[in-house]
Amino acid sequence: MLLKQTVFWSALAAMSLGVTALYAGDACCGGSCSQAPTECGKQCNNSATQTVLVPEWGTETRKIKTTQCLPETRQRKFTITRCVAETTNVQREYTVMVPQTRTRKETYTVQIPTTREVSEQYQVSVPAYRDVQRTCTVSVPVQKEQQEQYTVMVPHTETRHATRQIVECVPVSETRTRCVDRGHWEQPAVTPCGCETACSGGTCSGGTCSGASCGGTCDSGCGATCERRHRRACCESPCNDRVWVPNPVQEKIQVTVMKPQTREQPCEYNVTVCKPEVRTRAIQVCSYENQTRNYTEKVCEFHNETRTRTFTVTECKMEERTRDVQYTECVPEKRTCTEQVVSYRQVPEERTENYMVMVPHEVEKEVCVRVCHMVPKQISAQTCRDTSECASDCCAGRRLSGRCRR
Repeated sequence: MLLKQTVFWSALAAMSLGVTALYAGDACCGGSCSQAPTECGKQCNNSATQTVLVPEWGTETRKIKTTQCLPETRQRKFTITRCVAETTNVQREYTVMVPQTRTRKETYTVQIPTTREVSEQYQVSVPAYRDVQRTCTVSVPVQKEQQEQYTVMVPHTETRHATRQIVECVPVSETRTRCVDRGHWEQPAVTPCGCETACSGGTCSGGTCSGASCGGTCDSGCGATCERRHRRACCESPCNDRVWVPNPVQEKIQVTVMKPQTREQPCEYNVTVCKPEVRTRAIQVCSYENQTRNYTEKVCEFHNETRTRTFTVTECKMEERTRDVQYTECVPEKRTCTEQVVSYRQVPEERTENYMVMVPHEVEKEVCVRVCHMVPKQISAQTCRDTSECASDCCAGRRLSGRCRR
């Protein structure tokens, strides 16, 4: 930042010196307008050489101080807590249940089955079938033929009359306006091709001759003054081509166009119409008649009958008995055992570790910078033509350029 400010103020000082030199070299505008010297016209008419300072940029290598962070290894101590296991033997008393087998007498009741023969009488219903004559009425279907009338739709073709629309294209005459070019060809006057032809006593500028008449052949007389491309263009292209002069004229013409027209035309067409018609047909009709018929039916009748049967009956008698029963009983018993107990103890421990830090250091390094130098330069100033206008303009305007202009 400091380097940029130094370059800026150096350039500003050089420009101020250049402006001061310009004002110092202008003798015409040095004083006030009322005190303008009479010889101002002579100085303005003469060309003056002035020295100005022109900025010129270049590149220089300079040393600057900068801060750079470098890695550095350091050590630090810290304390950690470590758990240490300790094992001890402990005597412990506990109670266990010891099973013991014992015997006892108990009385229980059992049922003893006893069988015996028993006779009994029972009643049964015995079925007996007999034939019975019965009368019934049934419906018997009877088929009869019957005449029936029905209506059908019979299609008929009819001719009808109607009117339809017909579109026809009819030629129609119309008046339209068109644009016609009634121009003509003109023969221009033959002119010389420019300075590419011989120039006598004149000068060539931009492919044309000035101050003299041209004649002769191409590329003669002008020499190296004319450009090569102007000479080639003049010699290769003719100068006496015909020119078409356009003359657009609006004129009206009659044209025939086809336009659609609609007219009505009578026509006939056939349609199919369904008309009702009565017809007769024979159909089969089913009717039912009641008839009396006789049939034989078997009837089942039941009568009671006494019978005897013998069956075995099982009876249970209650009887008390005695038996020895073994059972298991748990008796509490105290015992002693040795157990290993693990306990943990917190032990502090000090350790050392390495760590990296960035330490700032001031270092000197070379950099390339752009520098502006003010270089003196000689310039010539063009003066005014009118002496009175020069004095008034210089005094009123005080131009920085150091010369008066009209």
